Amino acid sequence: MVDGAKTDRVKVEAAQLAIGMYVMELDRPWTDTAFLFQGFRIRQQQEIRLLRENCSYVWVDARRSQGVEDQLIENLAQPAGLQPVIAKVEFSEEINQASPIWHAAREESLRILQAVKLGRELDVGAVKTVVKECVESILRNPAAMLWLARIKNSDDYTAEHSLRVSILSIALAKELGLPSYQLEQIGVCGMLHDVGKITIPGEILNKPGALTADEFRVMQSHAAEGRKLLMSNQQISAATVDVAYAHHERLDGKGYPRGLDASKIPYFAKIIAVADTYDAINSDRVYSKGKSSLESLRILFDAANSHFDEEMVGSFIRLIGIYPPGEIVELSNGEVGIIIGCSPDSKLKPRVLRVLDCNKIACKERVIDLASTPLDPADKPYRIREVHGSGAFGIDIESYRLKGLKIPAGL
Repeated sequence: MVDGAKTDRVKVEAAQLAIGMYVMELDRPWTDTAFLFQGFRIRQQQEIRLLRENCSYVWVDARRSQGVEDQLIENLAQPAGLQPVIAKVEFSEEINQASPIWHAAREESLRILQAVKLGRELDVGAVKTVVKECVESILRNPAAMLWLARIKNSDDYTAEHSLRVSILSIALAKELGLPSYQLEQIGVCGMLHDVGKITIPGEILNKPGALTADEFRVMQSHAAEGRKLLMSNQQISAATVDVAYAHHERLDGKGYPRGLDASKIPYFAKIIAVADTYDAINSDRVYSKGKSSLESLRILFDAANSHFDEEMVGSFIRLIGIYPPGEIVELSNGEVGIIIGCSPDSKLKPRVLRVLDCNKIACKERVIDLASTPLDPADKPYRIREVHGSGAFGIDIESYRLKGLKIPAGL
């Protein structure tokens, strides 16, 4: 787990040490060991052996380590003593209930934006109704809603983004242990956090290139505009207004619009900020291609304690997983597949449903379990070469689920 007092400290069991990690602190005084330097990057197996002989665990500096980002994120994702959450119902059962709930929530998100555009009052009751149903689904099995949140096939980015942020925030709040009534509150916050973007001119909101300084200031105004819009509705809670106003604040005080420091940023706004940033990085925009889930998590990990709350980032990484089901991966020999699950003991070696051959042509589907170290047709071990974003190679992940692809009950 990460030491909350310092930005880059990752606690690593001695048995998990690897070459490239920068050891910054031991579980005992340096003077009690044979090490000459107080802080060093592991370069040899002999150093790992000495560390294991002297220590049960050490603290590693994530930023000064080299080539071990996945292992460090894995440590953050699996703190000692954390027990997996058991889903109340199977994924296959919950997805059938979750799908119409998702589509109803998506339609409501579109209606919200349309109402604001036309100057109408928001139907807060309708928003709360669809959010309540989303919460109930996530409490039964979050994997279903999180799978649906990976399906991105709409040109209306703002509406679908708001819904995905709502879903991700509810699931993160559950992971953090918040009670169900607060899950509903934060779901509403997620649905309405970006409502101020309706006031931003389309040529700025959808500009394919970099914004000028003046355009960026206009874009930033969506936080204050969202606050104004929501304050005019007496059914909107103060928490929802706070989130719309503060979801771009940063822990180091360098966010906007007010430059609040960590102690002054509302708790819900900190949760929304993690989900909002992840989805923005992970989604295709007019000006950028969405990054893979792994790369998106790495960006959040690197910004923990400067932009985002460290505990929330750790919980979010646990929630999403290093290789979540539905992620598209290119294997070492050029074949392409869809991740369909990971063994709890091998989270860096998932099961992959191969759907394209090395020439990126549809082929006979085959499950490749990387944990069993399988060989490719050239008798070389399969490994993951690259993780791609949703829709890569024209692959529609939902079509495979509808064909009968079995997704594990948990993420």
